[in-house]
Amino acid sequence: MAASKGASRLERLRGLASAPDEQARYAARLLETETNTEVARAALEVLKARDADELRTALVDAYKHRDARGVRRDPGGALRTAILQALRPLARHEDVPLLERAASTYEFLFGEAAGDLRAAALLLLNDLDDALAGYHAVRLLADKHTDIMSGEPAATAVRVLASQNQLLPLYAYVMRDSMEPGTSDVLAESLRCLSSLPASLLPAVMGKYGETEDEIVLLGLFDLLMAREDRVAHTPFILSFLRNTPLLNIYRYLVSVLVASRDEDVLAELQMMSDSEEDRHKAEILREALALR
Repeated sequence: MAASKGASRLERLRGLASAPDEQARYAARLLETETNTEVARAALEVLKARDADELRTALVDAYKHRDARGVRRDPGGALRTAILQALRPLARHEDVPLLERAASTYEFLFGEAAGDLRAAALLLLNDLDDALAGYHAVRLLADKHTDIMSGEPAATAVRVLASQNQLLPLYAYVMRDSMEPGTSDVLAESLRCLSSLPASLLPAVMGKYGETEDEIVLLGLFDLLMAREDRVAHTPFILSFLRNTPLLNIYRYLVSVLVASRDEDVLAELQMMSDSEEDRHKAEILREALALR
């Protein structure tokens, strides 16, 4: 029955295309109240074509209505997240309280489910008040309610802090005593953002993560090293890793990046490794990459 009603509303919404003003009014009502996600998203798409002020009003009203009873009107915050994403180019400073509330919204279904909503709110908040967003980003980076699959909203918090050149919280995160389960994406993103780390601090970071078997974290570490101005100084570490690692995905990635660098000394080292490599999988990867020189 619910699916039938949703299809009927969707059909009506589309049928009003020849009367855009009426269609927009109907879309605004649906965006506030519709429980069928497909219908609500279709209403949002209709409103995106309208005048900016009209769209902004509809988005803010719809967000507030759904947020008033979030778990019932938008379980997990998917629609509120879409509304904030649509609001981003239209947001005003007066929206800061709404965004702070959104960045602090937690909803528990089968585990905490509003991480993407907090991430979207943080991005908007950073557009409007970057100092305030920085405080929320630090809080979200330290928050235990980070999605173990996406790393959100902590991964977005890392990017926000990096965009502000606020690197100390990222360094603190990287140098924690232990790595919590499900934080690989966040840790990798933090590592990538520390490419300007003082050279004297790098050995501790490399020692901490250079032998991990977590491929996501390793990608972050090597992206950090490759992005540095003094990256040539870390070539011996990278070549030593290649000689010893059994992780073929990381091996293939690093070999490809090194070959693409066109550094003659590095290419010579890779050629010697290719000539002596006994692991047939590694040897094949080297041959294929070096053939692209």
